[in-house]
Amino acid sequence: MEMGNKFALIGAFLSRVPRYKVLLTIDAAFLLAHAFYLVYFLLHGITEMFIFNIVSVLVYAMLGWLINKNPGRIRLYACIAMLEVSLHAAAATLFLGWDAGFSMFIICCAPFPFFLRFERWYIPPALDVAFAALFIILKRYTSKPDRVIYSISDDAVLRLFVFNAVMSFSMIVTFSSIYKFMQQEEERIMMDKNEELNMLIKIDPLSQLFNRRAMVEFLKQLDRIARYRKETYVIGMGDLDFFKHVNDTYGHAYGDEVITTVSKIMTETVPSEGYVCRWGGEELLFAVPGADSEKGRIIAEKIRNQLRKHIFTTEDGREFSVTITLGICECSGFSSYERGVSIADQYLYYGKEQGRNRVITKENFPPELLK
Repeated sequence: MEMGNKFALIGAFLSRVPRYKVLLTIDAAFLLAHAFYLVYFLLHGITEMFIFNIVSVLVYAMLGWLINKNPGRIRLYACIAMLEVSLHAAAATLFLGWDAGFSMFIICCAPFPFFLRFERWYIPPALDVAFAALFIILKRYTSKPDRVIYSISDDAVLRLFVFNAVMSFSMIVTFSSIYKFMQQEEERIMMDKNEELNMLIKIDPLSQLFNRRAMVEFLKQLDRIARYRKETYVIGMGDLDFFKHVNDTYGHAYGDEVITTVSKIMTETVPSEGYVCRWGGEELLFAVPGADSEKGRIIAEKIRNQLRKHIFTTEDGREFSVTITLGICECSGFSSYERGVSIADQYLYYGKEQGRNRVITKENFPPELLK
């Protein structure tokens, strides 16, 4: 498996884990590390650091309680942890000297202010200046052996240095990875929201069909494919008959129900590779790639018959039905989709003139009337 896929899987896993559980796990790791230091300093008789680590353990125990109670204040908890880490590193360096490696934890703190997204831009660099100053001061102060308060064996110093180095790198890798996964998750959420917004822009809220704007893009795509493949596609334009009468007689709520019903019928009837949209008002349009005039006519007849058979019932028990007239135009790559829509529209209105509730194609449309 590629590294990118592994990171994606880990990120997907972390995204499903509640954030407070991730914070509690990190807090528990810090608490255990300080419990180790507590025992270490006790065994080596370093009383001041033993007491310091009792306080540190209590701090992380308190943070664990706060995280569990109110996990939303991540920045505050992180700042408390950074303060504790830097103070502990400074104190341990003063007591045990530079070679013990506690100063590495101060360097580890440097990236974290930038992860926390403070509202004021100057806070992260200001904190890093403070960390750098502390690091340099400690180095200058502990450079003379006589200033180190406690002296332990070289082997003990080496073991402590190795442990601190491992802990430091683990901190950087862990927090950087979490930040990366959180950032990826935020990007994914943002992409989902953008996609949702794009769909809202493309979808007609009443019919839940594509709107005219989206359909034009689909038609352009169909046109390009037809030119490339040298094949045909059909455009079907439908208009509900006497729709104003439905609104005036039964109310706009039932007019909306009619639009919703015919939209559902068209969606279920048009093949999955096709597109259906609300072109405007009571006009609906469908397009099917790779289809000819006959296939378009068959689809249109199914839509017309299903709608004609559907009975609408009002709250007071009145029943009514609605019909639709459709014009079907076969298009090829040699003519634009705009021309196809125009011809389908002419077929449609010819059908209206001929009595409505019918499907008109080039076979039953007088060619001399075509504009």
